[in-house]
Amino acid sequence: MNEAIAKELEVLWADHDDSVDEKLEAFVRLKAIATKADLPQLIEAIKSDRNDFWTRELLSDPISDLGGTDCLIELFQAHKKNTEEGHDNDGLSHHLMEIAWVDPAACKRKLNELMSTTEFAHKDLAQWLLQFCE
Repeated sequence: MNEAIAKELEVLWADHDDSVDEKLEAFVRLKAIATKADLPQLIEAIKSDRNDFWTRELLSDPISDLGGTDCLIELFQAHKKNTEEGHDNDGLSHHLMEIAWVDPAACKRKLNELMSTTEFAHKDLAQWLLQFCE
């Protein structure tokens, strides 16, 4: 576990409504130090019950940058949770679109692979993302 990332996550998850600037600074530091080796920790973090819609959207940024199509399921799960909580997912949706724009062929392959399985629970979201793979 990367202790520096763990420290920044604690700031993001802190229960201080008046510390938006502090949380944004922690996110900037987290994003600057995160590497592909940290993806498991970031994936675990985005799934944490300690998140709210905003921290899930923030965490989707380094996850999408570092993991791309390999992290679509986790990003779809975060998107679904935010939607269920009544949030619009502007940031998270943008990060998904960036995955499609960076490598449309790989994203399209991955989406088709995911949609071909019966247990895949995010077909509507995957269909939406496919339109950005052209």
